Amino acid sequence: MKRLTPEARDRQIRLAEKQMCRIKKKNLLRRKGAKLKQNYIEIKAPDTFTISSADKRQHLLHFLSKLREAVILRKRSVRIDLRGTQKMFADGTLLFYAELCRINRLEDRVKVRCLPPRSRKIAQVLKQVGIFDLLGYWKKIETTHVDVIHWRSAKGHEVVGEKFDEVLGHYDGQITEVLSKNLYLGFTEAMTNCHHHAYIGVRQDGLNVADEPKEWWMFSQERNGLLTVVFCDLGIGIPGTLPIKQPTLWQRIQHFGSKLDAHAIQEAIGESRTRTGLHHRGKGLKQLVDVIAQVEGGQVNIFSNRGCFTLKSGSESIAQFKDNIYGTLIHWQVPIRGVAND
Repeated sequence: MKRLTPEARDRQIRLAEKQMCRIKKKNLLRRKGAKLKQNYIEIKAPDTFTISSADKRQHLLHFLSKLREAVILRKRSVRIDLRGTQKMFADGTLLFYAELCRINRLEDRVKVRCLPPRSRKIAQVLKQVGIFDLLGYWKKIETTHVDVIHWRSAKGHEVVGEKFDEVLGHYDGQITEVLSKNLYLGFTEAMTNCHHHAYIGVRQDGLNVADEPKEWWMFSQERNGLLTVVFCDLGIGIPGTLPIKQPTLWQRIQHFGSKLDAHAIQEAIGESRTRTGLHHRGKGLKQLVDVIAQVEGGQVNIFSNRGCFTLKSGSESIAQFKDNIYGTLIHWQVPIRGVAND
């Protein structure tokens, strides 16, 4: 056997030391991972975030229910596994954002962290709208995707007209005066209804939390001349407010049975069209529905608890789902030059 030169022997020693360091590091990471797994409950996120498709909605709402239960009821830290998430629509993503904000407010001593998505686009979405901040994920991510860079987020717990500028101020000169005025009225009325009605009772999500702040959350985007705004609260929903605020109307719609929540939304909007005076649940929705009905290419979806009301191309429709979002979410789209300035 050929004798090693001193240089070759030293090189082998260095290689062995490096190999040993790699093994030690790998074992340390494995132990840390095992310890982290013991301390955290791992909850797998759905592959699609949306509430407009029945099966995808079911998966999302089941995920949110597990998240609330683990953090608020069981006081356990959670690691959300986002690696399999492939699509995030504005409605489901806003609901997730709102739930995370509420969970962090209700239980700030328990950590909610994440395993980041494999999809670069999904990672950019989570960064752009602030969800990664809520999950304590601080890795630098540059948002460059055309479907992502225009999204903006806002939140509050008061009726603040200035918030309108956070959404639409950037588009001054592009939105006609008539459309801008009506959207402003609809926007502030939606906040007013949230403030006066959404939180008049306990949200029926199993947490039994009373006296919550009157919070709302919002996403907005303008792309290719189409303005999208999504607004939500986590209150008791339109079907929850009607028995308290409008008992006569509620009695009238009891016979709708299986589509009770959907008809409650539709009837609340219809009732508000015939009334004036004090604020009541539905007035802000009526303002939005009426202005969007006048805009060619405009569309609005109003989700509340298990129901959904849709206005598209001037036609109204309703749908009823099995699963409850425990709140109200309004999703509207309008071409920003869609109304002539009369």
